[in-house]
Formats: sequence, C-alpha cells, structure tokens
Amino acid sequence: MVVNAIILALSFAIILVGSELFTNGVEWAGHRLHIAEAAVGSVLAAVGTALPETFIPAVALLTGRDSAAAHTAVGLGAIVGAPLMLSTVALFVMGIAALVFRRRRGRVALQVVREDARRDLAFFFPVFLLLVIAGTIEMSPVVRHVLAIALLLVYVSYTVVMLRLKRAAGAEVGHGLYFEWLFRGSPLEPRGWAIVAQVIGGVLAILLGAVEFVDQIIRFSADAHLNAGVLSLILSPLATELPEKYNSVVWIRQGKDHLALANITGAMVFQSCIPVAIGLAYSPWHLTNPELLAGAIALASVVILYINLRDSELGTPTLMFGGAAYTIFLIGLWNLGAL
Repeated sequence: MVVNAIILALSFAIILVGSELFTNGVEWAGHRLHIAEAAVGSVLAAVGTALPETFIPAVALLTGRDSAAAHTAVGLGAIVGAPLMLSTVALFVMGIAALVFRRRRGRVALQVVREDARRDLAFFFPVFLLLVIAGTIEMSPVVRHVLAIALLLVYVSYTVVMLRLKRAAGAEVGHGLYFEWLFRGSPLEPRGWAIVAQVIGGVLAILLGAVEFVDQIIRFSADAHLNAGVLSLILSPLATELPEKYNSVVWIRQGKDHLALANITGAMVFQSCIPVAIGLAYSPWHLTNPELLAGAIALASVVILYINLRDSELGTPTLMFGGAAYTIFLIGLWNLGAL
C-alpha cells in the first residue's frame, strides 16, 4: 500500500508538470494559429488536459479480461466522476485561487465572457442528462453504438462552432515559451517546432501520470477491500482532473479568467461526449446508485452555475458552492453504504 501511495504521488507530480508545459504551449499554439481565446480554452486546452480522464476509462474498458467486472467498474466510475469533479471541486479550486491571488489581480470576482461559458453549459447539460437517464435503462448493443456515434457528431459540431469564433484584436500571451528557455531561443518569439514539441511533451507527461493509475486503483481497492467502482469514482477524477484545475489556477493568477473558466466548461462538453461514447461502445452502460448520484449532483451544480452567469462577473460564492456540492456527494455515498 505504501508503494501504491508513492506511485500515485509521483503521478500527481508528473501530471502537474505536464499541465504547466501544456497550458503554456497551447496558448502559444492558439496565438500562432490565430484561434479565438474561447476556443483555445474550450477546445485546445480542454481536449489536451482531458486526455488522462479519457485514457483511464479506455484502458480500463479495453483491457483486463481476467477481471472484466472490476475494470468496467473503474471505467464507468472514471467517466461519470469526471463531470462531477469539474462541476464541483474544480469550481471550488477556482474560487480559492481567486481569493489567494486577489491582491495580484486587483479583484476577487472572475471577469468572464458570459456568452462563451453559457454556450458550453448549454451543450453539456442536455447531453449529459440524456446519458444519465440512459444509464438506468436496458439498451441493446446497437442502440448503444448509435448513441456513441451521435455523441461523436455532437462534439464535432461543437468544435466547428468554437473554431469559427474570431480571435480578439490585441490578444497576447503574457509568458514566454518554456522550451525556448531550454533551447536558448527567444521565449516571446517561439519557433513553431518548439511550440509543437512542448505541447506534445506536456501531453505525454500528462498521459504518463495517468497510465499507471488504472492498475494502482485496481490493486489498491483489492488490498484495501474496497469497491473498485466507488474508489474510481472518487480518486480517478481527482487525479485526472488535476490538469484542468491547475491550468485554471495558472490562468486566474495571470488574470485570464475567461480562459480559466473556458478550460473547465469546455472539458465538461468533452467529458459528456468522448469518454461516454467509449463507455457506451465497450460496456453495458449500467450506472450504479453512486454513479447516478454523481451525475445528478453534477447536473444540479451546472444549473446553478448557468443561472449565476448573468453578466461578465462570476462571484466566489457561486464557485465555492462547488465544494458544498461535492461534500453532499460524499455524504450521499455514505448514506448509500458505498463508503
């Protein structure tokens, strides 16, 4: 168990390093490609940092023939737990960051683009609601595969909408590219190959931190005699959502609140489509009571966030509610006898 804990801690550290490299690299990639900042946060950053939470259920569902039930439980727990973590703990972390960096930023409330955030949430809510309901009924493999294809088409349409947005005039990247410091280039005028290399390096580091995670969850749950699905529902998203949380803290520290929120809401859209499509295609998609509870709280938290996005200011009370929502989830698990 001690070795498992050490490996988990190391994977956390690797994910953080990868997130820092990726965040910095993807900003420069968006700048060079003249992509709107909303698309940089909601598509480029969200997709890249969502790779671990996609990779974990994919590995869990496509491997482990000797323990198929446990791997399926880990896979579904990771899939449903990701939107829950994004809509609760990630928002809470953003609220803490806003308070911690209030002097540096000169304000507490986040300055966001209301239309961009609401657009993401309007994509997420109906799709995820439908999929939570689908987890309560019996579906044939044909129906599940049709739904999986539909989800892929939904995400393609979302990506097209985002990439058509125009980049604001004067939008700049405030920090130089890290790899140019290593290669003694010009950080504020990075070369194309250095940007690509840093983005790839960040993604690989994030994935490396997640690769070992599935096996460690399985081993830890077996050693501790815990339910693998419930453990995955809690721990998998906690680790794999670190890139989104850390990226958002970095951007809040820099005063780029719109990017911080877009990274979270864009990841929600991604999580409701791509990982769920994998789950539909490679599992029966039967959600347990803990997973249904997670889905319900995620949906409720998103509704509250949507309602409070009335203007360009997002106050910390709304963000702090995410912590309360996650606490309610843990209490619910306890009442269900899952903890």
